[in-house]
Amino acid sequence: MLSYKKPEAEVRMLYPKMVEIGFLGALFLITMVFLFSKRMETKVFVRGAEEVVLETEEIPITQQIKRPPPPARPSIPIEDPDVDMEDDLTFDDLDEIDWSMEAPPPPPSAEDVIVDFFAVEDPPMMSGGSQALYDYLAKNNLYPEMALKAEITGDVIIIFVVNEKGLPQDVEISQERPAGLGFGPAGVKAIKAMKFSPGYQRDKPVKVKMQQVIRFRLE
Repeated sequence: MLSYKKPEAEVRMLYPKMVEIGFLGALFLITMVFLFSKRMETKVFVRGAEEVVLETEEIPITQQIKRPPPPARPSIPIEDPDVDMEDDLTFDDLDEIDWSMEAPPPPPSAEDVIVDFFAVEDPPMMSGGSQALYDYLAKNNLYPEMALKAEITGDVIIIFVVNEKGLPQDVEISQERPAGLGFGPAGVKAIKAMKFSPGYQRDKPVKVKMQQVIRFRLE
């Protein structure tokens, strides 16, 4: 007689084996994971250090200013026993001292100021120019007689001042060549006879220092 088993009974009989097989499989997986984890290599990436650039700056050396030494302490005068006090001045001696002092000269007035020719704004001009000067010399026969007979030529420089009215004053001989033949006095006489337009400084007539060269020549 054939016996018939239920499927539930077979499953119950296989349950212990299934649990044992599952346990062994789990143990195998844990072992494999443990062994595999030992073989894993940890890769470490080391980043290169960034290059650091150092900048240098020149700092000027500051100049040390030395402080001036403190002023010396005032000294207290000490009486010298060797000095005879009778030699000192007394109030009676003050009467014998001449206290008079010459007063300083007053500043020059505007009329006394003489301006050089090159510094004046509007210089004087000789009426008729140099031609009037030479015409006066020829007309009045001012060529020195001694030099004329010896047929000697000469030159003279006359310095003078033209005043506020245009008249020459303080006429003098500056240079004469050759000297002693009369060229200088003849030049002075001719300049004194000339008339000038006055010089102006800041729209006011002023005295102007001038000079004139006169050349004596034979025709």
